[in-house]
Amino acid sequence: MNTTWLLYDEECPFCNRMVNMFRTILEKRNCKVKPLQNKTVMNILRINDSNDVTEIKIIGDDKKIYGGAKGIIFLSKKIWWAWPLWALAHLPLTMNIINYIYILIAKNRQRKAVCDI
Repeated sequence: MNTTWLLYDEECPFCNRMVNMFRTILEKRNCKVKPLQNKTVMNILRINDSNDVTEIKIIGDDKKIYGGAKGIIFLSKKIWWAWPLWALAHLPLTMNIINYIYILIAKNRQRKAVCDI
């Protein structure tokens, strides 16, 4: 069985929370998790600087590289309860909406919410 790799920005608090939340689920489905800032990963993806990290990357078991929202959709096919997201992404315009939401989250992922209470 081929392995899928989830590559994430370890400098991002949001990314770390999401990876920690889903790590066990993904590992049960033969998905390995590594930070994009790992030297080997940076060499494989030809990333020169950790500042070049703008989105998650998935190296699928099909050996293709998926980025951003396409990566999320690729992973959703592997999890039975997330499969509806994969199916919805194949309807007209739905992938545009998913991609838009991903971009909004990615632009704001480094922000830290501060509660004044």
